[in-house]
Amino acid sequence: MSEYLFSDFRNRTEILQRIKDMPVSARTVKERALRMVAEITTCQARDVNSAPAYSIECDQSCDIKDIEQVALLCRYINLQGLPEEQIDLIPLRGTTRGEDVCEAVVKCFKDKGISTNHMVAVGTDGAPSMRGARKGFVTLLKKHVGRQLLTFHCILHQEALCAKTFPPECMEVMDLVIILINKIIAKGLNHRQFPAFLDEAEAAYSDLLLHNKVRWLSRGDVPRRFAACLEGVKSFLRRKGLYYPELEDPDWLEKLHFMVDMTGHLNMLNKSLQGKGRTACSCWK
Repeated sequence: MSEYLFSDFRNRTEILQRIKDMPVSARTVKERALRMVAEITTCQARDVNSAPAYSIECDQSCDIKDIEQVALLCRYINLQGLPEEQIDLIPLRGTTRGEDVCEAVVKCFKDKGISTNHMVAVGTDGAPSMRGARKGFVTLLKKHVGRQLLTFHCILHQEALCAKTFPPECMEVMDLVIILINKIIAKGLNHRQFPAFLDEAEAAYSDLLLHNKVRWLSRGDVPRRFAACLEGVKSFLRRKGLYYPELEDPDWLEKLHFMVDMTGHLNMLNKSLQGKGRTACSCWK
């Protein structure tokens, strides 16, 4: 591959020789990767400790192996502005109480040599283990540092909670949409036939999206795709001998399109709040 990449270079022979001389054994690569990690960790600790103030964000989530992971992020002040760094991703293999989270975070700071003297604020995802009045992570962290901290509930999580506050009649629409999608996608034969059917009908999309309760954006994308393929869905279900009167009911369809519009706007808001360096002031603009 190198011979082709550098074929037009005048010093091609020298470059190829340098590449051949590079130590690329598994052991060497591992050692150099560990050195890079150690250097990054040292630089992070130095930058955070030299800042006059910094805040942290703790987000708790479960991975595909059902191991709780605590993402620890830091935003601090320096001459360049407000840099953001991911300090660590801490696995909790046992219980996930507030005490466990606090102990893991404090140990992480200690191991990395980061002082808590300049910590001024902490943001969390609002889970009971994080926000508990007596044994929550925030309460225990305040006790550990020995002073009050500014505490925040992540705006993204608050905005995502609105998925649970829709009126019951709207939630009934969403439930039926999920049932119909599962009837089509969850069965292998139907899922193989449905994209071909949509292609014949020249539909806007070639397939439906499977709903995922974990991801808030799924609540906006799923009904939008379903509404766009509605005629194809009705025709396909009729071929399978399935009839749902709601799909012909004007009131039900009105609620469906209301859900599509509402969740679409909320998805736009959700995405606008994300991204590196986003602040309340920049979101307002």
